Amino acid sequence: MFEFLSKLVSRKSVNPSTEQVAAQILQKNQLVEDKQKTKEQERQVYLQRINANLNNEEALLSLLADCDFADGRYLAAQSIVTPAYLERALQLVRNIDKRAAKLMQARLDDIQAQEQTQQAALSLLQQADSLLSQELVLANQLIDLDKQFAQLKAVSAEMSRDFESKRNALQQRMNAQLALQRELLQLMQEIDQQASQASFDYEAAMQRWKNLLQTSHDHPLAGGLPKHLLLDAQKKLNHFEATYKASQQVAAFSDPDSSPQQENVAIDTVQGVTTEHTNTSDADRSTTKAHSVTKSKSSKQAAPFVQMDLTQIEQFITQLENALGEGKLHVARQIERDLRHVDVKQFDQRSSLSADLKERLIAARNQLTHWMSLAKWSGDVSRDELIKTAEQLTSLSLTPQEIVETVSALRDQWRQMDSSGGAPKELWLRFDAACSVVYAPAAQHFQAQAELRKGNLAQAEALLAKCANDVQQALNNLNDWKSLHAKIFEMQQGWKKIGQLDRKEKARLDRDFDQLLNSLKAPLAQRQSEEVQSREKMIAEVLALDSAQKSSIDQLRSIQQRWQMQAASVPLPRKDEQMLWERFRAACDGVFEKKRAFAESADLQRLSNLEAKQVICDELANVNTSDRALLRNVIDKANTNWKSIGYVPRANEQKIEQEFQSQLSRLKDLMHSLQTQELQQKSQQFIQAVALCQKLEFTLMQGGDLSQIDQVKQEWEAIQLRGTKLGKVIQSRFARATNLAVEAWPQFAQETGDNASRWDELCLHLEILLGIDSPAELARERLKKQVEVLQQALKSGGDQQQIQSLLMTMLDLPVHQSALRNARLQALLGKIDASYFA
Repeated sequence: MFEFLSKLVSRKSVNPSTEQVAAQILQKNQLVEDKQKTKEQERQVYLQRINANLNNEEALLSLLADCDFADGRYLAAQSIVTPAYLERALQLVRNIDKRAAKLMQARLDDIQAQEQTQQAALSLLQQADSLLSQELVLANQLIDLDKQFAQLKAVSAEMSRDFESKRNALQQRMNAQLALQRELLQLMQEIDQQASQASFDYEAAMQRWKNLLQTSHDHPLAGGLPKHLLLDAQKKLNHFEATYKASQQVAAFSDPDSSPQQENVAIDTVQGVTTEHTNTSDADRSTTKAHSVTKSKSSKQAAPFVQMDLTQIEQFITQLENALGEGKLHVARQIERDLRHVDVKQFDQRSSLSADLKERLIAARNQLTHWMSLAKWSGDVSRDELIKTAEQLTSLSLTPQEIVETVSALRDQWRQMDSSGGAPKELWLRFDAACSVVYAPAAQHFQAQAELRKGNLAQAEALLAKCANDVQQALNNLNDWKSLHAKIFEMQQGWKKIGQLDRKEKARLDRDFDQLLNSLKAPLAQRQSEEVQSREKMIAEVLALDSAQKSSIDQLRSIQQRWQMQAASVPLPRKDEQMLWERFRAACDGVFEKKRAFAESADLQRLSNLEAKQVICDELANVNTSDRALLRNVIDKANTNWKSIGYVPRANEQKIEQEFQSQLSRLKDLMHSLQTQELQQKSQQFIQAVALCQKLEFTLMQGGDLSQIDQVKQEWEAIQLRGTKLGKVIQSRFARATNLAVEAWPQFAQETGDNASRWDELCLHLEILLGIDSPAELARERLKKQVEVLQQALKSGGDQQQIQSLLMTMLDLPVHQSALRNARLQALLGKIDASYFA
């Protein structure tokens, strides 16, 4: 027990202070052991107090502040969940316990994230209410609202239901707006279709269209319609109504029975429609112009008959009469041109022409002349109105394009009127002067545009030269692909800002610019192709990761960092970038999902392990027996089964381990108690045997009473002392005393007296080794003996073996037993380990 003193005390010599040094060291070790025991007791007390207050956060906070044990602080921190207490607990453990502080901070972050999610959800609900209160709801607003809500996580079910209901209301509003818009567009389409049809129910259609327009105008969602849609539909309907009425009056004018006053009214109506709707569509103007060109071509290509017989003449006269009867002056004029070579007075030189045909031809020509003169008069009136219209255009605020279209339409109408007869020169000069005055602002505008195009051409040439220089510099340094991509974008945007150019110049400049741009795009495209392959390889690496490995997440993060670095250095086309990113993100999500599934599987296995360990604890708790062998088997089996079971959830690991160790300690304590009781019984038997030996020896020294000796023998047989080492010594001592002859008793008494000093020396030696106090009168002898004992301990180094040897020697010596010796012997036997008696 004194091996540690070998470094302090020489084996050859021991000075007088050695005993004091040893005593100080022993005292210091004892203090350390006592301190550790006290600290462990305090720790257990704190753990019990924490377990007793798991539902009281105020008490847990107080215990957390006072606890000096890391496991106690962590156990208390696990049961604190209220934000206010979490913040206070975080302030307490921030600088003293990183594990508990990390737990507190993680819970506070989760609570803050939940609060932010709820606030964002409330904001989106308010935004939905705001949209419901507006007259106009746009599709992009609804899409943006859906995207923002989809990004929220862990939204409460109540808020999700509220948002869904408001979202459905907004969708219904949007559907109603679209339906109203479709109705107006369909109305405009019906108006265009009816305008091309010859016959339809005008009154019913107009009434239905007006009702639909009025309903759309009064609709609550009319404010959500596109700008000017209602106004355009109303204008189209008004234009159709005016055009239809004018066409009806023109049809009345073509009636042969119509009067000149009716003709003037029809012309005024047509002129009014022309003035009111100056901005007609390009398709209508193109149709009118094509019709005029067709008429002029047909009139130029018509050729008179060289020869004509009576049958043909009669047929043409009939056609002429029919055309005049139907009011088709242009057809009648064409037929009359074919009959111009037919002279009624000279026709009979070739063949005979009946009087009836002559009268019919003369009457038809007279009627045609009358109608032509009337048409010429009406044409002059229409030209006057057309000139007035042209002169009035100067007071209108028209754009240059509208001026060109309007003047072109007026000149087209003038040319159409010329087809019925030429106009007087003064009317033409008035009309041409009016059109020139109207066209003057447009001419100035187009002149300014031409000058602007010249300036734009100079800017384009300068920009093209600058782009050529930039391209050359970029091609000399092809390391920064991001800057190259930005340069291409900058060049494209700068080229788009160039204003209008002449078509030939623009085609040439665009061709040169495209060549410069392609010289930059080619190396970038090659690098982007390589980058796409590299991204594909990274996606393949992610797909090949083993989610079961612990390093898979670190590997995935490394690949993600590489992806970000490459994405920042080499930009790809938006479509390719988006497609690759979606695939990469899906692959990463797959790894995380597999990892999560693996973790869930591990969690389930941990829960299963927890149940299995709980079963073992319950089985140990039900064990209650006095069989030490059975207890040993139960403990060994429980330890084996416990080690074979895997990990349990970390939150329950400490608790289940404490419960298991508690049950094992209970069983070990029970087994130790049974063993102690057994050893105590054996030690008590041994002490009785020693007392019987002493009693027998005392009887022999007193002269020997045979009856008393027999009684001692009977008591000895009743003890049934087992054959341990010490037991064999006592049995040998008792046997020697029993087998001692009567004549040897005096000598035995003398030897017993001589053994007293030896016995006292051995007893003192054992008292020093076992740390038992000796009688006060032996203090001096004990001090000397201690030095001797220390020297022997430094040489031999086996305390237990020495104690057993000394004890066996001392017990084997018969000696006169006084009260003091008996007390010292009892103290020695009570101090030694009970295993000596086993």
